[in-house]
Amino acid sequence: MEKATPSQEEIEEILNSYKWIKVKKPVYEPGTDLASVFVNFERLNQHHIEETTFLIEKVRELVLKIKELG
Repeated sequence: MEKATPSQEEIEEILNSYKWIKVKKPVYEPGTDLASVFVNFERLNQHHIEETTFLIEKVRELVLKIKELG
């Protein structure tokens, strides 16, 4: 299914903010013990993987749009 062309407002949001990156923020465990630090590191790492995957998919989507236009 093809996505609609973004509105001018959506384009401005993409160009001027990070709000359009729809990846849930990690929830960290309180504490400084080694187990908490390890869990928090894993959550941050997973967040970065999800964020990178989201951004790669968005770039591919935009490249396809450009290809259609050009």
